[in-house]
Parts: sequence; structure tokens; C-alpha cells
Amino acid sequence: MLPFSIELIPSRPIYEQIVQAVKLAVATGEMKDGERFPSVRAISLALKVNPNTVQKAVGELTTLGLLEVHPGQGSFVTAKSASSAKAQRQALTPFIEKLVIEAAHHGLDEAGLQELLRASWRQMKIQQDKP
Repeated sequence: MLPFSIELIPSRPIYEQIVQAVKLAVATGEMKDGERFPSVRAISLALKVNPNTVQKAVGELTTLGLLEVHPGQGSFVTAKSASSAKAQRQALTPFIEKLVIEAAHHGLDEAGLQELLRASWRQMKIQQDKP
């Protein structure tokens, strides 16, 4: 059993789906700081996907700072670092810009987007509060 929830969707790259699932699991506390991350082999067997695909996701998670690799021991979830407000804005700005463009493309106004964000935030908080 994997320490993160995932249902693979055929229309999206699998490695991106794994990265997103792990990010969500860390954000909601489903995966904790210092927790051992499953091996590439274990994940590829559980999801029935190519190990190279999983290795790509693990590489991305390591680059993002969500995983640390300890040679001979495996990979572990890393502590969330508290970044400055400026660093947070710099990191999130490209995602926000993309979200605003997509919202406008689909005819959603600012108020509608804000409500959608609030609903998503509440849903994530609900997942955090689960035992």
C-alpha cells in the first residue's frame, strides 16, 4: 500500500500525477517529515507502471525538495522549509498566472475563481483533519 492516494488518469503524464499526489499527501499531513518514501520498484509495482516513470517522479520530488535521498538507506520526506513572503510569491506567481488565464479562458470571473480557491482550500483542510 502506498502512503499517498492516487488514481491514474490516462490523459496526463503519469510522473506528473505521482508528483502531484505526493505534494498533496505532504500538504495534508498524510505523509510526514522524515517518513520513509517507498522504493521506485514498490511504487511501479503498485501502480503497474514503468520504473523509469516513477524514477522521473522521484527525481522531480527530490529537485523540489520534498524528498531527500540517503544512499544505502532510501528516500525520505523532507521538512517543509519556512520561506520568506517574497520567496513564496516568486514560487507561486507562475502557477497563479496560469490559473488566472485558465479561469478567464473558461469564463470564470475573479469572484468565481476566489470561491473555487476557497472550496479547494477547505477540501484540503478536511483531508488534513482526517485521522
